[in-house]
Amino acid sequence: MGRILIVDKDQDYCDHVHRFLSGADHSAEQTGDYQKAIRLLEDRDFDVVISGVDALNGDIRAFIREAKSIKPQASVIVAYPEPVDIIPALGDTYKLVFRALQKPIYDAELHFQVKRALEDSHPIDRRALMDEADEEINLHSEFIGQSPAIRKIFRILGRVAKTDASVIILGETGTGKELAAWTLHKDSLRSSGPFVKVNCAALPEQLLESELFGYERGAFTGADRTRVGRFEAANHGTIFLDEVADMSLVTQAKLLRVLQQKEFERLGSNLTVKIDVRIVSATNKDLMELMRKGLFREDLFYRLNVICVRLPPLRDRGGDISLLLDYFLKRSISTLRRRVRGFSSEAIDILTNYRWPGNIREMENTLERAVLMTEGDTIGPEDLDLIFADYQGEDAIADTFTSQPSRIEKQDKAYQAPSSFSVILPPNGISLAEAERELLLQALERCGGSQKKAAELLGVSGRVLNYKIMNMRKEAP
Repeated sequence: MGRILIVDKDQDYCDHVHRFLSGADHSAEQTGDYQKAIRLLEDRDFDVVISGVDALNGDIRAFIREAKSIKPQASVIVAYPEPVDIIPALGDTYKLVFRALQKPIYDAELHFQVKRALEDSHPIDRRALMDEADEEINLHSEFIGQSPAIRKIFRILGRVAKTDASVIILGETGTGKELAAWTLHKDSLRSSGPFVKVNCAALPEQLLESELFGYERGAFTGADRTRVGRFEAANHGTIFLDEVADMSLVTQAKLLRVLQQKEFERLGSNLTVKIDVRIVSATNKDLMELMRKGLFREDLFYRLNVICVRLPPLRDRGGDISLLLDYFLKRSISTLRRRVRGFSSEAIDILTNYRWPGNIREMENTLERAVLMTEGDTIGPEDLDLIFADYQGEDAIADTFTSQPSRIEKQDKAYQAPSSFSVILPPNGISLAEAERELLLQALERCGGSQKKAAELLGVSGRVLNYKIMNMRKEAP
């Protein structure tokens, strides 16, 4: 495994990278101080240096030159924030950098690039390292699963990765479209080239065009320097156009030309820029419906849709839910440094039966909140209160669970509740569970179907009542 120096002024980021690399059995050290970084390089052997562009509040070029002069064999990886033009920022030191990666860096991507950097530092071990990387990449990847639905996706991605065909990835929000795009790049013949991400929905039309194609100095007010666009930055690599359906028709027409002719002009320039880029796009919208309404060009759709990959929602991935719960729990425990042993059986019951409308992203955020909020060493139903925070209305909560036949139905708000509130004990007796069920039903009837009021009447929290209702739905005949 490698000896790695992490240099970044962002302490949280530095800590995360350090924990991840140490967990992968690398020997890692970290600092956010320029002079300390130089001293560490002088005193110890490092195979890889991972540095942020703004890590040292100083000249990144000077640091790269000094680092390479002290450790010529060390591979330098530069991590840069999205607004930074990395080529102008690094200038003539760009050729000294092994790889420039855009933050935030996926753990899987970081693992893969560190492996490649180690191969570069120790070429004699290339075959062994490649074998090891192939064996371990799934262990460190966030693309986890064993269900038939996700195995089918793995097979498709593996088959398509080695080609240069355009790929469009479809799927609900949070299903892992960006990670699938990264997997295609990682396993492609372009893996040594850049992987450039663009969120088409995050930028207004007038900015998106300049972001994609770049501009010359003086092209418009505020253009005080020449800027390389994302397509040019992705040359010989892969560009990922996320939320491609949010592009305007004007920008769609310009994108179509790039797909057809592999060339474009920067804003304010007459010079044609030739590129060799693979395009991977993604959306969670219905492109067929958008084309029917005239909001998405058919010719562009057929260019992007050479290969279509449809990611399954989490609710269709069966046993993968348990694997992902375990993975995100361990990661949250490590990131937040909390002493949490696991889930209670009741919490597991809730989490495995939940529909996860926000898919993997919702699960990740839910477990991070649960680990942060729990006061004990085990996550119970009471710690999952925020799991329903994104839903409006009491009845929407129940609708997010797998449908089961149930006696519990929404009551007419005008229903007149009985004045009594009791359980009649029959001659043959009644189980405690049956008594609890009857009291719960009476409370709902008395409160006109309002779960909030029923919880107050029974003297329990809303989350406890939701949990009991869920169990009643599962047990109903």
